[in-house]
Amino acid sequence: MEDVFDTTGRPPKGWMHAIFHGGPYGEDVGRCIPGPPAPEIFTVTLAEGGVHTYRLWTVGSWSDPEDPIAVYNPDGPRFRRLS
Repeated sequence: MEDVFDTTGRPPKGWMHAIFHGGPYGEDVGRCIPGPPAPEIFTVTLAEGGVHTYRLWTVGSWSDPEDPIAVYNPDGPRFRRLS
């Protein structure tokens, strides 16, 4: 996957913002993923070999429903949508 970041408030067309709890992307701010819709499972290839798997936890928005934000956990199959 490409490294696509956005700190302007609007990701490029075909991408959406994401927040990752823990794992290799846990500290990233402004990281974008392909979507919407957000993929339910997202894997990251690790530099030392292997992969780290994230699972979609929720999709919501802080202020703009047209700019959804996906939230991923590194260890849970739970999925719910914020209303």
